[in-house]
Amino acid sequence: MMPLYLWKNKLMVVANIATLLSGMIILGLSSSLPTYVQGVMGESALVAGFTLSTLSIGWPIASTAAGHLVLRIGFRKTAFLGGIALFAGTFLFFLLDAEKGPIYAGFSSFIVGIGMGLTSTTFIVAIQSNVSWQARGSATSLNMFMRVIGSAVGTALLGGILNLRLQQYYQRQAIDGDIPNTDAVLNEGMRETLSPDTLALMQEGLTHAFHTVFLGLFLIGTLTFIILWFFPKDTIPNQ
Repeated sequence: MMPLYLWKNKLMVVANIATLLSGMIILGLSSSLPTYVQGVMGESALVAGFTLSTLSIGWPIASTAAGHLVLRIGFRKTAFLGGIALFAGTFLFFLLDAEKGPIYAGFSSFIVGIGMGLTSTTFIVAIQSNVSWQARGSATSLNMFMRVIGSAVGTALLGGILNLRLQQYYQRQAIDGDIPNTDAVLNEGMRETLSPDTLALMQEGLTHAFHTVFLGLFLIGTLTFIILWFFPKDTIPNQ
């Protein structure tokens, strides 16, 4: 059972809220970016995978760097650097359009990965350093649980926004007849069977819907950045 007294620790509260929000970013991005690259940019599944894989490159690099940074500048400044990276990365996604291409999308993912690596590693070490030995397991598990909750909420929330905005776009177009399933835009073979007008309409609808999703990611990234302002000041931990 989770010890409720952990929520009286300011560092725990800030770290867990930020972890919840970053979990929303990571799964929201993972579930939306490949679809955007394939459906709107018209790229292959391989290219779509590349744009997301850069996140997994930035994450371990930043995690390794965080281990050294916390010894030099402390937990708060290291976490704040991660917050800046999350803010910058989600802002880049807010500016994303089809003309910018997959390289831009991959770079944006890399920046988000940097933010995730800096914050996640710092939170774990900071939490374990600020609770008793007996509570370390519970405190660490609570932080991991918050990320899982954030991931579920982010996927559901941003996925719901995507479907809603896409439906609203089609309704405003007053289209006669049925619109093909979105899978037709994602599959290279099925895409070729669509008429130019239908393909353009579906891609424009996805562009419109994903812009709102990326706006949501940017707002979550901004909120994470703001939350980290309340991260308690600390002394540089002993080696």
